[in-house]
Amino acid sequence: MRRVRAGVILFETARLFFRSHQAEDLNAFVAMQGDIEVRRYVGGRPWPADEAVERFQRWIGKPVGNYGFWATILKEEQQYVGYCGLAKHQDGVHLGYYISRPYWRRGLASEAACAFVDFGLRKLHLQRIIADADERNRASQRILERLRFALVNRGEVANGRTICRYELLPYS
Repeated sequence: MRRVRAGVILFETARLFFRSHQAEDLNAFVAMQGDIEVRRYVGGRPWPADEAVERFQRWIGKPVGNYGFWATILKEEQQYVGYCGLAKHQDGVHLGYYISRPYWRRGLASEAACAFVDFGLRKLHLQRIIADADERNRASQRILERLRFALVNRGEVANGRTICRYELLPYS
């Protein structure tokens, strides 16, 4: 890992680098979480600014070792475009990628997802990676399918949304 300003870069791709969150990321994070289109497939409602600030301060800025969600920076513009990473949960390691709407349809979510899958397999030697996608989010499902994730089940969550659970078992 190399250092950048006050943060740490976990790794980088051709167009992105992934680093610890910094205070200057807060406004872009809050704007992203307040965007109804961004939140449509990840909870269904935009977060009020105070909720987004509280969550940013509580959990977004604190990856643990190589796990957690990392600020995703577009190198060309030196701009925060979202957050991505591998998060540990009791049922396994989950892949997550969240990109701000002005940066959609550029392949950044695919690039980030591919990078974290590769990182998980090669550097962390994971035997299984889990990912969830809202049933209506075909773009996210296509990313997972291109990365060889297999759909394992569907389940309804609290607000009537249906979530598709995917798994990548690279060595089976």
